[in-house]
Amino acid sequence: MRILADRYSLEDCVLDGPHWSYWCGYDGVLRRSVGILVVAPDHELESEVLAAARASAGAEDARVLRVLDVLTDDEGTCLIIEWLGAASLEDQLADGPLPDVDAWRTTLELALALTSVQAQGLGHGALAPHWVLRGDDGRVRLLGLSIASALSGAPEDPDSLAARDAYGLGALLYAALTGRWPGAPEASDLAPAPQQSGHAVRPRMVRAGVPGVLDDVASRALGLPGRGEPLTSPAAVAAALELAGEHTRGFTASDDDDPAQPADALATSRRRRRRSVPLVAAVCVAALLLVPAYLGVRSLAEPEHQATVTAPPSASATPSPTPTPLGIGIPVVAIHDFDPDGNGTENPDQVKLAIDGNLATAWHTVQYFKRPDLGGLKPGVGLLLDLGSEQQVAAVTVHLVGLGTSLELRAAKVYSTRADDYLPLARATDAGTIVTLRPVSIATARYLLIWLTSLPPVGANFQGAVAEVQVFRS
Repeated sequence: MRILADRYSLEDCVLDGPHWSYWCGYDGVLRRSVGILVVAPDHELESEVLAAARASAGAEDARVLRVLDVLTDDEGTCLIIEWLGAASLEDQLADGPLPDVDAWRTTLELALALTSVQAQGLGHGALAPHWVLRGDDGRVRLLGLSIASALSGAPEDPDSLAARDAYGLGALLYAALTGRWPGAPEASDLAPAPQQSGHAVRPRMVRAGVPGVLDDVASRALGLPGRGEPLTSPAAVAAALELAGEHTRGFTASDDDDPAQPADALATSRRRRRRSVPLVAAVCVAALLLVPAYLGVRSLAEPEHQATVTAPPSASATPSPTPTPLGIGIPVVAIHDFDPDGNGTENPDQVKLAIDGNLATAWHTVQYFKRPDLGGLKPGVGLLLDLGSEQQVAAVTVHLVGLGTSLELRAAKVYSTRADDYLPLARATDAGTIVTLRPVSIATARYLLIWLTSLPPVGANFQGAVAEVQVFRS
């Protein structure tokens, strides 16, 4: 068994193709399953895949399996991805079409997810059945956001991306209704859809009984001639599907699938069969022993504290999330934004989202222009955690949004409005989306400062975000 960065083990190859492989792996630190996408160094689009991974890590829709970490060295690039133990849509369709209501619901969830991330400038660009996972409980998750398009060398134009995703949604709905694939033959192992005059025939001509409203949505998204105005964006497909649901008896959204909840990364079931798929299907990484260049945590010794004593801010109690195997959880009594070198406030209405136990919600910094170091305007900004009393702190885990945040863990026994009065305990540079900060020795502190010093890109600007903070004692 190969171990990556002394942390991630590769257990089962799920997919493979030219210069890449996709594995079910295991995170030995957080004790959970992960997907591991390995791209070999001889892949001609390796740099484009890396850029796409960084962009997709900022996706804020829980129906998208996000990139959690990136490891790279001379041997290649390895992407650590959220894991859902579920069969791909391609595997499920090998046994025949889905029930009409499941085909409708699956495509609608995907359309809503892509509509959500399109607002962030993101898209998939190469939709195919093997990118879609469906759990036994009806949950739908999308794999390969942005990465699939980069692997295929597709153009990055945003308008073209929206149109490609609309077409892909139509193709997925067609496949779910008929068990046949109307898109590029190399994108799926399913039998191809029958053709007429150079176009796929509409779904109702392949399988009798397909509801007319769904036949219409699939045909319009695919741009089939004579089927009405084409649907050219995920939002347009979603709206058409919602309207179709209102006019079809028995079509209701699933109560079991709450998109506000994070994807289940602890599931242990495997896909039913391993298969080789074309390059456009890739999400992965060669089983290579890589060096963690993007998750470098360096601990600092704790010096003697000499802070000025002032009264702490008032706060209401908020519990911390359930502890992980890192240690016994320490509840966070209160949390505040901390912006001593700016205007004194940084989205204070969002701060409780960083300790609400939900990785799909987050506190965000404001956006900064031109430079990742907060536009060069100030040395840092962050979150101040009040533990209620002095505690023995052994580790702090921070779940970030986006790749490339640099941050420090600082601490104090008394409250101060000055960042320099909080003593540096540990730092991470160019972190992934999960980082554990550990002091060299157990630190005694009541206040902990999560201090962000460099932010990941968001479009043309830079913005940091913290989805969750967990504090532990040994």
